[in-house]
Amino acid sequence: MKQFTRRAILEKTALAAASAGSGLPLLSSEASSEPSSMSRTLKIIVSGGHPDDPESGCGGTIGLYSDLEHDVAMLYLTRGEAGIQGKSARETAAIRTAECQKACAILRARPILAAKLMAIPK
Repeated sequence: MKQFTRRAILEKTALAAASAGSGLPLLSSEASSEPSSMSRTLKIIVSGGHPDDPESGCGGTIGLYSDLEHDVAMLYLTRGEAGIQGKSARETAAIRTAECQKACAILRARPILAAKLMAIPK
């Protein structure tokens, strides 16, 4: 069995964090009051497999970019059809879709439902 050292774990963690965050500039809430070196509006898409993934994973970051008046959209790949025990897929999809639309309203982001045109099983 291979032994892991703290140094190796920290190096891998730092590399993963740097890779994950390299796409967006670092911003703080104070950035809006100072002259910004970034004068253009960013278009940001946060994707998740089903409703609640984008919000759970990075809701704070979504709110921050929305507060700074960037164009933020949340892409949902499914409607969460298999998430509520005792409900049909159609009922569950309707509930989960309404929840993600409410979350988008709170975070001031646009919902994009990739599965909107897909047939929902009965």
